[in-house]
Amino acid sequence: MWLDEGAEPTRRMRRLQRRGMEIRWADPSLRSYKKFWPYLVTERVDAPLVIADDDVIYPDSWLEGLLAAHSAHPSDVIAYRAHRIVLDDRGEFRAYSDWVSCDADSASYSHFATGVSGVLYPRDAQRALIEAGDAFRTYAPTADDVWLHRTTVLAGIRTRQALPGQRHWPFIPGSQATGLNAVNVVGGANDTQLSASHTTLTRWRIRKDITAGSVVPPV
Repeated sequence: MWLDEGAEPTRRMRRLQRRGMEIRWADPSLRSYKKFWPYLVTERVDAPLVIADDDVIYPDSWLEGLLAAHSAHPSDVIAYRAHRIVLDDRGEFRAYSDWVSCDADSASYSHFATGVSGVLYPRDAQRALIEAGDAFRTYAPTADDVWLHRTTVLAGIRTRQALPGQRHWPFIPGSQATGLNAVNVVGGANDTQLSASHTTLTRWRIRKDITAGSVVPPV
């Protein structure tokens, strides 16, 4: 678990620490990027990286399911919950609130993983994120899902759901009243940062897969 430098672990965190959870410290300005950026720049890329939000109650089989899907599709980003991107007639992003749920377990550039239910990133995706550096501070400072999707699409890596249909487990009560969900989704920051982050190439790849209709079917 990554905590802001200077933050005091709670009693429950210390209990988990005694059970084996490691607590490390990170620059507070990283915000939601704490869950993967400090790891990427300090550890070797020798295993899949699984990231998860800390405000969700996950089932016991959660990690097993991600790893099973990764074993079957080792080149893809694997998510339990994804949206299908919707573009307008000019090929620009429609508002994030207009996107629809992903109901398939096929792979597509147009599938947008949401970190809330957990996402697995293969080694090539991690290397692409490292190569992109911390430009997220400029283009998507509060929307890590946006930056992760943009960077993987740019690297030629598609996203698929671990299972057909979205999975969304209960939030810890009271955790969604404030924070980045309120800023990005309710406040519309996702839309601004999508436009700033994506390139001509990533837009073309997304549009091509939308036109083709999930071009990589499940095996």
